[in-house]
Amino acid sequence: MTKLASIRPNDITVGFLSRPRPALTQEQVFRLLRCAIKDDEELVDEIIEQVYENIVAFDYKRAECVIELIVRRSVTARWAFRSLLKDMRAAGAPTALLASPLLAAKSQTCED
Repeated sequence: MTKLASIRPNDITVGFLSRPRPALTQEQVFRLLRCAIKDDEELVDEIIEQVYENIVAFDYKRAECVIELIVRRSVTARWAFRSLLKDMRAAGAPTALLASPLLAAKSQTCED
């Protein structure tokens, strides 16, 4: 039987704290993250899976509509996706189970 080693948060960052580096801007950090994600297909898959699980848990019908817009390459897909993520953030947790009352009525159809 193989025993997995436990990793504590401090174990991961201990090597990085000892090296002085110039501070990166928020935009630079974002660009580095985007490049790192694009270069790692497994990471892309994990991110997509987590986003899918979270939006479906938040509002299944609305998530279906947003996904349909994305798949159809609708011009409104980006707006709908951002709006869904914003409402999830406003609800306090990415896995919140209740949709925003302002958009609950709009989640009934998937039209552009």
